[in-house]
Amino acid sequence: MSRWISHKPDYHAEIATALPHFVTRSCTLLATGYAELMQNGDGRIPFKNGLDISKFGPIMARLALAAVSLDSTCTFRIAGEGLRERFSQKLVGTSYYNLVDPAHRSYAMQSMEMAVSIPCAFRVELLQKYDNGEERRSESCAVPLRSDEPGIDGFIMFADDEIDRLRPSAAARPVLVKSEVIRRELIDLGFGLDESFEDLVPRDEVPTAPSL
Repeated sequence: MSRWISHKPDYHAEIATALPHFVTRSCTLLATGYAELMQNGDGRIPFKNGLDISKFGPIMARLALAAVSLDSTCTFRIAGEGLRERFSQKLVGTSYYNLVDPAHRSYAMQSMEMAVSIPCAFRVELLQKYDNGEERRSESCAVPLRSDEPGIDGFIMFADDEIDRLRPSAAARPVLVKSEVIRRELIDLGFGLDESFEDLVPRDEVPTAPSL
């Protein structure tokens, strides 16, 4: 039996209803600050150029910005010091898809492109695995930014923060090997959602229905 199973994400009709579901400070502040940007912009998706990132100053260490070209790449342009230290990797210039478990890579591409092309946002719980056998659960928030760069269809701003560590580390600064999506929640920003989208998640992480 495969260890993977298709699973439909949960949905939030607006970013305000999604806010109580965030559990880390970094993701909560990104989602809150982004909601304010949209409100101040009459509901429009902000452009990357001209974005005042001072609003996100307290969480810059855990923020990243990636440039998305549809059917092609999702490349980190900016990565906070906290992320670089946690992952023990050079992120700027690296494809986000290379950090995803190969079995999930096409689904990751669909989710990034959906965020840019619809556009929409999402909250994700991840299982991050390291080269020393350590596993960590983290929360990530992803929000879209518009692009005026040729060849770049849009940008995605991320916050990523640890929820807990499942196995204590015996080595200094282990290297991130891959990430697996455990749970995703799509957030409607006023432009709809692709309700046909499904994730590929580890079978043993899918919540079971309560017995009657």
